[in-house]
Amino acid sequence: MLNLIVLPNDIDVSKISNDRYIALMDLGRMDIVFRSGLLKLMLKNKWGPVVTFDTIRFRYPLKVFQRYQLKTRIVWWDDTTFYFKQSFERKGRVVATGYVCGGPFGTNGQVPPQEILDQIGRSVTKPSQPEIAARLRELEDLVHETQKEKA
Repeated sequence: MLNLIVLPNDIDVSKISNDRYIALMDLGRMDIVFRSGLLKLMLKNKWGPVVTFDTIRFRYPLKVFQRYQLKTRIVWWDDTTFYFKQSFERKGRVVATGYVCGGPFGTNGQVPPQEILDQIGRSVTKPSQPEIAARLRELEDLVHETQKEKA
């Protein structure tokens, strides 16, 4: 969890701007990278973090100088992708929730999550797939297909 404060450069006119939420979500995922020991592996293997899909739902605005928390967790992974849930909370109330699909990319493309877990030496039981992960995958695939149509 990251404890943050809304700064003047985070806002559009009076609240955090939409694009700033996405940038802050990057910080939340990098916090996991630092705390898990993955950063050393990423640098050694020349892996870079890549988001393949994200979405966010806003409920309440965060205004300048308000304090809030960003909670980030991995909710599931498949053969190619980690699925993250990221919640912005203020005084115990969720003000926005984002979901992100992604993970490290190397010279040969996306690094499989199991390879990452093996290399950082974490014995983790894979959770059952939440419905949101399946729907995110469907939506990501749909967007990918529409990109192919226009190419």
